[in-house]
Amino acid sequence: MKNYSLPTRKECFDIIKKYHVPPNIVKHSLAVAKLAVFLAEKLKEKDMAVDVELVERACLLHDIARICEVKESDYNNIGMTVTEQEKTVWDKLKTEYRAAHHEDTAYELLKEQYPVLALTIKKHRYVSVLDENDRPDTWEEKIVYYADKRVMHERIVSLKERLDDAHQRNAPPPSAGRGKGQNKIDTDKVDRLIFELEEEIFTAIGLDPAEVTEEFIDSHSNT
Repeated sequence: MKNYSLPTRKECFDIIKKYHVPPNIVKHSLAVAKLAVFLAEKLKEKDMAVDVELVERACLLHDIARICEVKESDYNNIGMTVTEQEKTVWDKLKTEYRAAHHEDTAYELLKEQYPVLALTIKKHRYVSVLDENDRPDTWEEKIVYYADKRVMHERIVSLKERLDDAHQRNAPPPSAGRGKGQNKIDTDKVDRLIFELEEEIFTAIGLDPAEVTEEFIDSHSNT
């Protein structure tokens, strides 16, 4: 029996609505949840102790504060007409959690009511695999972290395609010089650790990562 509480699926969507999460982020989160739940169920079939509900809820809510890292000048690129009410909600989040990454902000928003869920979400940050304290350790944390790295926007793609796209989007302009932003991160080391995590997960479930596409999940899902 669980010694922690989780929101229901409906309550997750209530939280998403509360923070006015843009539709493109919701679609991404649903795709991440689809892959993650599939992997969690396959691990359970191998007699691994995995809380599938925790995995799903964490994926649904992992980017609820993603908008905090979007500049107001880029609001036109998020696939929705932004209202003044939405700007007010987002500005409040940005003001209150100014120094935090979106993973940390989501953790702060959820930790009192759902501490285990909040911690699972916090550990999906790209560089967390480098941190002894923040790296994903449980199966649930590993699956949420990994599934997010397999979904590009709302499509399940190969790990290499997803990481290459992320590095290209996050690369600083040539004028930014060295030693700033993404340049401070040893992306080669992080990527190597993510590929090792992929090998760990897929060795455990007995599948090839290249096999697991959206179509494969649809035809092999337990639901």
